[in-house]
Amino acid sequence: MKRKGDHPIKILFSFAGEAKGKMTLSVILAVIGELFGMAPFFAVAILANQVYAGTATVKVAAIASGAAVICVCIRAFFTLRSSLRSHGISFTILKNIRCAIADKMRRVPMGVMLETPSGNFKTLLVDNVGRLEDIIAHMIPEFPSNLAAPLANIILVYILDWRMGLAALITVPLSVVFIIGMLRGHSEKMAVHLQAGNEMNTALVEYVGGIQVIKAFGRNGESFGRFSKSVNYFFNSTMAWWKQCWFWMAGFKAVLPSTILGTLPIGALLYLNDRIELPIFLVCIIIPIGFISGFMRLGFGIEQLSYLAANLNPILDFLAIPGQQRPKTSPSLKERAYTFKNVNFSYDNENKVLHDISFSTKPGSFTALVGPSGSGKSTIAKLMAGYWDATSGNIEFGGYNLKDIPFDLSQQPPLQVVVCCWPS
Repeated sequence: MKRKGDHPIKILFSFAGEAKGKMTLSVILAVIGELFGMAPFFAVAILANQVYAGTATVKVAAIASGAAVICVCIRAFFTLRSSLRSHGISFTILKNIRCAIADKMRRVPMGVMLETPSGNFKTLLVDNVGRLEDIIAHMIPEFPSNLAAPLANIILVYILDWRMGLAALITVPLSVVFIIGMLRGHSEKMAVHLQAGNEMNTALVEYVGGIQVIKAFGRNGESFGRFSKSVNYFFNSTMAWWKQCWFWMAGFKAVLPSTILGTLPIGALLYLNDRIELPIFLVCIIIPIGFISGFMRLGFGIEQLSYLAANLNPILDFLAIPGQQRPKTSPSLKERAYTFKNVNFSYDNENKVLHDISFSTKPGSFTALVGPSGSGKSTIAKLMAGYWDATSGNIEFGGYNLKDIPFDLSQQPPLQVVVCCWPS
């Protein structure tokens, strides 16, 4: 059983099924592709060194440019292969999650299905599951690659000159301020945003599904008002979240890639004091410009982890609902009659709806449940239909406990039960 306490990635891949173990190759392909993607920056560095040494020629420039183009094509090939593979794994996992939800729908008490708005299930099956696609197909395989290429280039810059290596990372601590600003209230605002989206989806499905009844009884204004209210709630929650992030996000995107803020003044100071050669100075300016983009994608990937947990939790909550267990084969039923023996029932395991109910029906007759609204008549009827299991006591049909009879009794003659309500 998947538990909410487990790591979200572990939970995701517990649904991998036939795709289990296939993500490793996708990660390797993505890492190789990202390493080849750094080639153009090396080509520029080599050309700069040739120009400084006075040995640059058209042939050298053509070879460096051609090598860069070839490496970019190789990067595209490996990235494409990685993406195709990871998307295949992603769709397999999403398929298995949706199948698990559909199977759970078969086994949960029918009361859960009837009393849960249909829009909630649409949100669960389509939206919550759908939002996991990019995380599986992109974030997971690209996370190591976005880390590997920058680390390789940082090591190279440090080997060339450790002082320039430190200077190349000067924007990282500066960006922390903007990251802290973005994360302020992030979890709460994201939770409200997702909840508002789910409520809007639920309201939409119910509005469209009930439009015939709404028009027939002239309830257009009231029903549309509820839908409009949910749309406005989603809009306001989204804007509140994004407005809080826009400034900090803009600052983060502006500051982090600007490695030249550190490499140019420090490199110039070292060069003017004859403590670094010009080619190394130029190389240590150019290469960091390329590896910071990987760090940025890495940061956005980390942010996606919060979406992962937020969308997985509703799925796990539904899958954790205890299912009703029924045998596949039916026993040889006796008289088609119900017997309630000291039955108690509670919808929430706290507040009892039925208290020590005992009665029997007779075959070939009508059985009437009469009482005021809220007295438990409909609940008894739902228990007889197997929509819920009794909290305690026994419900028998044809001489057997209802839990020992399969759900499919379509070949059995129907029992006639009348539910009546007297005025309060």
